[in-house]
Amino acid sequence: MFTKKLNNVLMIVSVFLFLAACNTTTIRSTKTEPVLITGMAIPEALLLDVGINVFDPDITESKTEDINGYTKILEAEARYIPFKLMQTIQGSGNWGVVRLIPEKQSEMDVWVDGKIIKSDGATLELDITVSDSSNRKWYSKRYKQEASKYAYENNANKREPFQNLYDQIANDMLLYYRKLGAEEISNIRTISKLQFAKRFSPEAFDEYIEADNKDRLTIKRLPAKNDPLLHRIETIRERDNLFVDTLQEYYANFSRQMEEPYHEWRRAYYEEGEALREVNSQATTRLVGGVLAVLAGILAQGSSSSISRTAGQVGILAGGASVVSGMNKREEAKIHVEALQEISASLDAEIEPHTVNLEERTVTLSGSVNEQYAQWREVLREIYKSETGNI
Repeated sequence: MFTKKLNNVLMIVSVFLFLAACNTTTIRSTKTEPVLITGMAIPEALLLDVGINVFDPDITESKTEDINGYTKILEAEARYIPFKLMQTIQGSGNWGVVRLIPEKQSEMDVWVDGKIIKSDGATLELDITVSDSSNRKWYSKRYKQEASKYAYENNANKREPFQNLYDQIANDMLLYYRKLGAEEISNIRTISKLQFAKRFSPEAFDEYIEADNKDRLTIKRLPAKNDPLLHRIETIRERDNLFVDTLQEYYANFSRQMEEPYHEWRRAYYEEGEALREVNSQATTRLVGGVLAVLAGILAQGSSSSISRTAGQVGILAGGASVVSGMNKREEAKIHVEALQEISASLDAEIEPHTVNLEERTVTLSGSVNEQYAQWREVLREIYKSETGNI
C-alpha cells in the first residue's frame, strides 16, 4: 500500500518537473473585418454627425496596480483610443462630421460613449454605448481584441495593433444606421438642432420638444422656417462647429505626439507581459514540483527498501533545488515589473497635455480642453445676447 502511494506521488512529481522544464509560447490571432462601405453616396440630408465622448479610463485600484500606478497613461488612452475610433468612423465615409468632444459639450446627432476595461498592449477591451440625440440607445456592447505577437514585429508603418476592433465598432454602427428610416434620421438631425437652440433660448424653444416617461425626446412641432431667432442660432452653431473643428487639431497633435512612445510602450508592455507570464508559470510549476518532490522524498524515507530511501534523499535534494529555482524565478519577475515601471515612467513624461490658445472676438481661451469648451460656451452665450439684444 505504501509503495503504491509512493509510486503515485513520484509519478506526479515527474509530470510537474517535466512541465517545469518546458517553455510555453502563446500565439494570438485575430479575425480581420474591414470597415464596411455603403457603396453609394449618402444624401447630405441623411448624413448623421457623430460625437465621440472622451472615454472613461475606469481608473480603479486593481487597474492602477497593473499599470504600476501610472494613472496618466490611462487618462491619455481615454483621449487617444476614441481619437483612433473617430478616424476610423470618419474614414468610412458613412457619416457626416465625426468629432471628439469631451463631456458632450456640443450637440451632435449620434453619440459614442466608451469605457476602457483593459488595455495592456496584448489586449484591448472596451465597453461601447451608442445613442442618438433623441436619447434612444442604439446598442451597448463589449468589444475585445487580442493583439497578435506579429503586431509589434517588423512594423515599420506602426499600424494600429487593434484596428480590427475599431473597424468592428464602425461596422456595428453602420448596421444599426441602415435599420433607420429616412424620417427617423431627419428627426434625429432636427432634435439635435433644436437642442442646440434650446441651450441659448430655453423659453423660446422648449415647446418644440417633449420627453416621454423614458426620457426619449420627440418633436412636438417645428418653428417657422423664416424664424429670425432660429436663423441667428444657426449662425452661432456654425461658429461652434468651427471652434470644435479647431480643437480637433489639438487631439490630432496629441495623437501624433503620443503615437511613437505609446506604440513602443505597448510593444514593450506586451513583450514584458509575455515574459512575466512565462516566468510566473515556470515559478509556480517549479515551486509545486519542488514541494511534491520533497514530500515524495519524505515518504520514501519511511520505506523499508534501501533503494527507496536513497531515491527519497535524491528527491528531497531535487525538490529543494526546484523550490529555490522557483523562488529565483519570483525574483526574476520583480525585475520585469521594475522594467514596466521604467517604461511607464518614460511614457508618462511624454504625454503631458499642451495648452491650446484660441482667439475669438479678442477672447483668449486657455487651460485644458474641458476648460476651453466651458469658456467657449460662455462666449457663444455672450454673442447670442449681443445679437438678440437679450442682455
